[in-house]
Amino acid sequence: MRAGSKRWRRWASALAGLALAACEGRPAEAPRDDAAPADVEDVEAATVTLDAGHCAGVVVEDGRHALTAAHCVRPAQRRVEVSFLDGQRLAGTYVDVDRGRDVAVIRLDERAPVRPLDVADALPAPGDGLVFAGRNDRPGEPQEAMVERLGPCPSLPGVPAALFTTMRGEPGDSGAPLVDLQMRVVGLVHGGAACRIATPTNGLGMRVQELSGQGPRMARKGPARPR
Repeated sequence: MRAGSKRWRRWASALAGLALAACEGRPAEAPRDDAAPADVEDVEAATVTLDAGHCAGVVVEDGRHALTAAHCVRPAQRRVEVSFLDGQRLAGTYVDVDRGRDVAVIRLDERAPVRPLDVADALPAPGDGLVFAGRNDRPGEPQEAMVERLGPCPSLPGVPAALFTTMRGEPGDSGAPLVDLQMRVVGLVHGGAACRIATPTNGLGMRVQELSGQGPRMARKGPARPR
């Protein structure tokens, strides 16, 4: 566990209005309740590093798929290995690579040994809070961030509304997830100054379901915005 992750779990839970019994720590031997809301430790565990340590990704939805940035995928590359926070590794196959949107989907050879994160169905809005845990092979605490604005980005020709954020990334963070305060994936690090631009992931949850052969799921609605 990274230093400070319990503090960040409490912070994210409070802002999201979640009452997590695990806020004061969870016994290592206690079974994980997947019905409970996800927390920052789940984000850290679901974040993976791609082979050669050049990019990151995140395990989502059914636990058999991961998302990363398409610019992390070499031309004609089909296979990849991912590393987890505890050092475990899994191989997978790229099953969808969209370079215009800068997103790629990996089908893992077996279910990941972590709790997968949901993918938000809608775009976040300017002012929305974000959490960025970053690469699992680098020290540091998760970051509190915010969506500054949505807009076009020249290096994302397939994205009319890229996420411009306040996160502080580093080279090699490409593909790492940005999550909202419900710990749902809303974007993947794309790049830009301080790596603060992210490509949105809305719609990718349904795409993963289609690729898994389960068919598209019903859209999950987030909490209503105050008027």
